[in-house]
Amino acid sequence: MDRFTYWLERSSLYIALTAAWIAMCGSLYFSEVAGYIPCTFCWYQRILMYPLAVIIAVGLWRQDRQLPFFILPLSVVGIGVSTYHYLLQKTTLFSELSTCQIGVPCSGIWINWLGFITIPFLALIAFFVITVMTFIAWQAGEPATIEDGEHEDGLDSAIDLIALRPWLPVVAIIVVVVIVFVVLGQMGSTAADAHASADFPVLESGAQTMVDGTTNSETALAEGRRLYSEACAACHGPNGEGVTGLGAALTTSALLQQSTERELLTTIRSGLAANDPHNESGIAMPGSGGRPDLSDEELTLIIRYLRAGM
Repeated sequence: MDRFTYWLERSSLYIALTAAWIAMCGSLYFSEVAGYIPCTFCWYQRILMYPLAVIIAVGLWRQDRQLPFFILPLSVVGIGVSTYHYLLQKTTLFSELSTCQIGVPCSGIWINWLGFITIPFLALIAFFVITVMTFIAWQAGEPATIEDGEHEDGLDSAIDLIALRPWLPVVAIIVVVVIVFVVLGQMGSTAADAHASADFPVLESGAQTMVDGTTNSETALAEGRRLYSEACAACHGPNGEGVTGLGAALTTSALLQQSTERELLTTIRSGLAANDPHNESGIAMPGSGGRPDLSDEELTLIIRYLRAGM
């Protein structure tokens, strides 16, 4: 057996442990530091991932050969849940299904790195890595061996150390991952992309807006109402009254009434951190309100609808 296969079979569950702890600490960072509110399906993925972080750690510590049978049911189901959530965000395949009717919409997008990496996508990668590494460990069965003369002193020493002190790599992995995320938290970094720019093509106040080929203001307000109900009402309330723990009231928002359309569009595109002085709820708002698919004109229609008194 070649050295890489030997190393992979002996290290696969430690890789799975690393993925589980990165995923768990990452989700806590998004919610507790960046202020992103978990939706229903985010909680489902947490329910599956958090126990894995503990189960894998304890199983490795005890050198339990039955560990794959405890991991795979959770990780395989996690792949399914994360895949569904990602498709819910990025496609219209499940748009007719009633999900996340209360609270943060599951189709909302807090991060959209490179145009396709969202939080459920990151969870999917973690569940996939855990599943693949667990299958490798399961198929390996008894500890792998390599032929005489193929050993390397460094590799042998590391494996001997793990065999004598199985708790050591477990504790080391957990401590390193936790320290990394604690440092990130202290730095106050956020996962939201900054899109603030003064160059958005905004329709200035008083200009006529084309909606379905017409310039009728009532038609524009009706379209703004529809877009608001679809994209904003879940967090800010059907009538802009706000939702406790989710979004601020817009009917009394000084920012909404005192800012220009261009300023409001820039703010919506950028999002608001939980500690932003303009944030009246103390709850982070994702860039574009979690809907980066909305065009500047559509967001402007929502703004005009809100400023018209809803």
